[in-house]
Amino acid sequence: MGRAKLYQLDAIILERRDHGEADRVLMVLAADGRHDLLARGVRKPRSRKTGHLELFCRTQMLVSRVQGSWDIISQAEALELWEKLREDFIRGTYARHVAELVLRFFEGETEPELFELVNTTLALLEHTPDPERLLRWYEQQVLHLAGFRPEWRMCVGERGGQPCRTPLRPRPDDRSLYGIDFERGGALCPECATQVSDVTGGLLSPSALSWLQALQREDYTALATLPFPVRTARELARWMERYISYHLERRLAALRMMREFRAGLVSPASTNPTELPYSISEDYTETV
Repeated sequence: MGRAKLYQLDAIILERRDHGEADRVLMVLAADGRHDLLARGVRKPRSRKTGHLELFCRTQMLVSRVQGSWDIISQAEALELWEKLREDFIRGTYARHVAELVLRFFEGETEPELFELVNTTLALLEHTPDPERLLRWYEQQVLHLAGFRPEWRMCVGERGGQPCRTPLRPRPDDRSLYGIDFERGGALCPECATQVSDVTGGLLSPSALSWLQALQREDYTALATLPFPVRTARELARWMERYISYHLERRLAALRMMREFRAGLVSPASTNPTELPYSISEDYTETV
């Protein structure tokens, strides 16, 4: 083991796994990117670090850099506990979705904007009465930062072998059906939507397209009080899960748990939202 060097780290704990008899490996996000850290003895009942290294906490850490091994957390002080994300099943499961997208789309160094996005989203998720709306906004921002920004404002279809590029301007009185194309990465005009494959997309209502444009373009505070129809919310949830799963080439574990909860297959009383039965950090082999 090489010589250790201490450094400070302000990080959000995204995932954890037990290691040995009393240790944990923590996957965290800081302003400079992702880190895998070892928390020694944190599973012992009398460990002073335990309450400061809970899932979804934002914690100030003193870390020992070690060559050839995980860096080791020497000291930890929680800056934000966000307790409801561990106590409330729905909020906790959605927090797992926030973490899962980071762990799936990003490795190593990242831009500081990602840390700020995750911090803002978890802080809002702690109290928001409408987590679905918040998650749809978060997904659009993550796709942008990951280099998978969808095109919602111009048609991504083709006509006569040429890009369509028709501007998309859905209106409240619009009865046309638009489309979503996972492979081409965006929305389709009504004419191109008639050719979309069920495997790589489908039809999209004007309301859903209008919301996708707004979710991508606006700050969340500008959207938080706007009417968000239940039908539109369900449509967006369905399409965005399929869109993201298509590009990751795997299904999303946290959203799978939420579907099972809504179908009555799991209950909050029997399932801890911080302990998913499906891993979000290791390979999840069920493909789309």
